[in-house]
Amino acid sequence: MFYEQNPEMLRDNLAELWPSPRPETVAAIGAMTPHAGYMYSGRTAAKVYARLNPAEVVILLGPNHTGRGWPMAVSHAEAWATPLGRVPVDRDLTGGLLRECRLVKADDAAHEREHALEVQLPFLQQAFGRFSIVAVALGTDEFAPLQELGLVLAQLIRSDARRCLLLASSDMNHFATLTRTKDLDHKALQQVLSRNPQGLLETVARERISMCGAIAAAVMLVAAAELGADKAELVDYTTSAETSGDAHRVVGYAGVIVR
Repeated sequence: MFYEQNPEMLRDNLAELWPSPRPETVAAIGAMTPHAGYMYSGRTAAKVYARLNPAEVVILLGPNHTGRGWPMAVSHAEAWATPLGRVPVDRDLTGGLLRECRLVKADDAAHEREHALEVQLPFLQQAFGRFSIVAVALGTDEFAPLQELGLVLAQLIRSDARRCLLLASSDMNHFATLTRTKDLDHKALQQVLSRNPQGLLETVARERISMCGAIAAAVMLVAAAELGADKAELVDYTTSAETSGDAHRVVGYAGVIVR
């Protein structure tokens, strides 16, 4: 539904989305990328991935769109599969997360029909080659548990000698007019770029911004701050209107790097 099933066609599609010439890469602590169909948000996502130094472990954080399962859930899977191959789940960090954060449980129902994390994998395979993942589906918008999760993730990353990346999967506001979408997205992105996770959740709630992965971005920002991040950069922003031509029901897409 989101990308080509044929491996060669998918590789060609990713190559077309990748910026040329390729930009200089940076050592990022965290990032935020969209998760719509590649024809809509793929170029924005690719602009972020092209800027990142390769990571050995990617902590994927995304919303649970279905509402099924435990509100902070990893899966029992040993690997996730895409047309480009299998990506192993990092058992050490996933196990550490289950031990250290009482709020997290292994629950396959939360992941079974969820796309927000899985659609990031082909981009990561294109950008990094070999890596492992920790995949967390989130279904709560309360700041306290999200903060706890972020602090535990920072602790686990700090004690791991490998290069780790926190990746929040989120689209921006959904299905308003183009003008309204840009206005609401600007308000949410102000909080992201200010590295203010609680302010982001408060702004999204107050302004009724349907940014589906705000909770994932909040966790990423908490953990990144704990790991010493002091800069957030907007890499790209676009909307579905640029592809569809429909300026009445618009979704926004943003790519951000935190370091």
